[in-house]
Amino acid sequence: MNAEELKSFLEKQDHELKALLSEGKSQLKVHDARLLAIEQQITAPGFRASSSFGTGEDIGATVVNSENFKAMAHGSGRTGQINVGSFHKTAIINAPGQNQPLVPDYRMPGIVPPGMPLLTVRDALSQFRTISNLVQYTRESSSTNAAAPQAGENVAKAESALSFELKNAAVQTLAHWIPVSRQVLDDAVALQDYINSRLMYGLKLVEEKQLLTGDGTGQNLSGLLLNSTPYAGSSSGTLLDQLGSALSQLEAAGFKADRILLHPQDAWQMYLLKTSYGEYIYSNPLTATQPQVWNVPVLTTVNLSRGQFLVGAFRLAAAIWDRWDATIEVSREHQDFFIKNMVAILCEERLALTVFQPSAIVHGTFSPGS
Repeated sequence: MNAEELKSFLEKQDHELKALLSEGKSQLKVHDARLLAIEQQITAPGFRASSSFGTGEDIGATVVNSENFKAMAHGSGRTGQINVGSFHKTAIINAPGQNQPLVPDYRMPGIVPPGMPLLTVRDALSQFRTISNLVQYTRESSSTNAAAPQAGENVAKAESALSFELKNAAVQTLAHWIPVSRQVLDDAVALQDYINSRLMYGLKLVEEKQLLTGDGTGQNLSGLLLNSTPYAGSSSGTLLDQLGSALSQLEAAGFKADRILLHPQDAWQMYLLKTSYGEYIYSNPLTATQPQVWNVPVLTTVNLSRGQFLVGAFRLAAAIWDRWDATIEVSREHQDFFIKNMVAILCEERLALTVFQPSAIVHGTFSPGS
């Protein structure tokens, strides 16, 4: 090979070498871009390598330590595939139940109270005040009405008679209380109002029970049932029949009923009575009407047992005498409550019940559903 041929061969080899180096640089740029994209993905929040690596290395270390990458880094490799295993994005889901880490609970303000049946008996009675612990009243116990035409001149007229008795109604105390920590009252600002209302309702619920069914023993009131007149009519008819008969008994005694008291379920069984054509006997359910039977308003109370009724001229027959209105008091002066940071919430009232006219109230029983 002469000098010219050698020169031409070397120039050709130099040209091919430069082309290879240029291609290698281009390929390195491509791989650098790919590696940068991989690095950005694996460092993003929520990405993690899967267990397919098995070596404990992260993706970056796997790429750098691969043979293909080392070859490209030293210029001895051109293109190739670098196996980095697999990776996936962890699904972000919310934990179920309470104490969720991502979504806070929503606490509805206030406290949901239980059902509280309507109290109606006090409003049916006359109400007065007393400044004593005993209410006394004089009641006619018997009478003889001998009124008649005079038998003639100079003849004695008929003589009638009246007898009276002194009745006593003691003022009784109805009360209950609840212990509460001072801390919880400070921390739950609405709790005291809730406790107060529940204590007051509980007191009024017992008050109504005492007004209706108090047996007069010990410190119990002598209630309306104990001081009323038994129903004297037939018990073979329906509830409507018996109520009508009780109203007639009341009128025969000289009183006009102003209320009928029933248990709510008994009242609704009566309201739902239908004719043989499927029409409601009581009234049109789509029309708002004051509940009445035989033109007398009906009051319902859960303090009457099912199967009981009271028909009466209540405002004339009986009265409530309030000595203390129902009140709420809060005190720490109980046992060792002061040093325990406890408070006592007390609800109480004092009252008496007088029944002036037992014959103005008629009570009876029937079979529920009749």
